Amino acid sequence: MGYGQSGHLAVCFQSSFGTTKTNSQFFIPLVSESIAETIETLVENNMYSRLAESPVHEGAHEIGGEIRTEAHPIYLGTFLKAALGQSSVTAQGSAFRHEFLPVSQDWDNYAAVPPLSVEIHRDTGSAFLYYDLLANALSLEISHGQLLSASMEVIGGQFQQKAPGTAVFKPGRPWAWDVASISHGGTAQPDIRSLLVRFENQLAAQHTISGRKTPHRIKRSGPQKVTLEGSFLFENQQLFQDFMQQTENRFLLTLNGEAVSSGYNAQLVIDLPRLRFQELTPQLTGTGALEAGFTATGVFDTTSGYALRVTLVNTQPAYL
Repeated sequence: MGYGQSGHLAVCFQSSFGTTKTNSQFFIPLVSESIAETIETLVENNMYSRLAESPVHEGAHEIGGEIRTEAHPIYLGTFLKAALGQSSVTAQGSAFRHEFLPVSQDWDNYAAVPPLSVEIHRDTGSAFLYYDLLANALSLEISHGQLLSASMEVIGGQFQQKAPGTAVFKPGRPWAWDVASISHGGTAQPDIRSLLVRFENQLAAQHTISGRKTPHRIKRSGPQKVTLEGSFLFENQQLFQDFMQQTENRFLLTLNGEAVSSGYNAQLVIDLPRLRFQELTPQLTGTGALEAGFTATGVFDTTSGYALRVTLVNTQPAYL
């Protein structure tokens, strides 16, 4: 019998769509994964002089699921590059500052963002190797009393099995809620209790008459989307007035973690240059402290050239 705690998951960026890659792997400390392959069933429309169903055939294959982890300063970079599609790096002493921005064009003619090979060893027999997987969405979530959570939704792809590798994990610890600070329009927001930032690529697997049952291309079905939702203690009406006036202000979430080199800490900064509230609902629901929930959209800023920018400081030289 396999144990989840004895398994592992490793992610590797492919050099090309259609070709697996299992070197330069990042072994991700896992909370959970739900990657699985689905196979459509094709039922003949022909009638065979019987009441029973007509013969069935094997249909299209598709892989999808979610990888969830408590965000580690190094491994989070793999999620960010996979979803946003690009990164740049600057040395800061013996640390490195990575900047992640959503791509402005597709990775190639077959894949909208960099394709991934994902090895999952489920502690029984051979490891599962899923490849040609693309990050469809990335969510980062922080709540009071919790660690920063990251989840990446993937679609694809193809599948084979291999001998499991040996998991090797890099040093470092996830960020906790008490190292986070939030500002909106240049004003600190200490009353926020929960926050979820989500980036969506809106990808779709495209099957063609190409002699195979797996996706031929994975491309976009809509524009990139940046959304924000959360809740806060309703101590004043500043954010409510921004909602009513449909004001667009810069939103910054900063998390400063443990020291990674002399003078530098593991840091994550999420920058939405133009945040527009879609819903903000202060409501009397009981006798306790009043909270308000909200949802908002990250609007593309033509001056900055992005709707979302994420910077990450750690000891990883590059994400290849």
